[in-house]
Amino acid sequence: MSPLTALGRFTGGTCAAIGGLQLLGGTAVEPGMSADPTVDSYVRFMGTVFAGYGLGWLKAARGPEPDLARMRLLAGLMAVGGLGRVIARAEVGPPHRFHDVLLAIELAAPVLVEVAARADRRR
Repeated sequence: MSPLTALGRFTGGTCAAIGGLQLLGGTAVEPGMSADPTVDSYVRFMGTVFAGYGLGWLKAARGPEPDLARMRLLAGLMAVGGLGRVIARAEVGPPHRFHDVLLAIELAAPVLVEVAARADRRR
């Protein structure tokens, strides 16, 4: 399996699973979340969106050649989401430390896609 395919499958599976957990568990599955009904409703709704995002990664990783253009777009969206976390930090304050880990992953996504694409080209 190519590095780009492996990255797409791992990212897609992880995002789909996290989205499913958010849909089923709401705020209880994410560290630092309040149990406010509005926040719980939002987390469950966004869980379905995140699961769909994961399915997008899985589709991009299908077939003999992964769809690099689509993976770049998906990684860019993840990085923009990370920038949203940076804005929230500046305006509201630092979140639970777990979200700092997510921020690092989100900002690294485009770099990881390019590294995997170069590894594919070398194969």
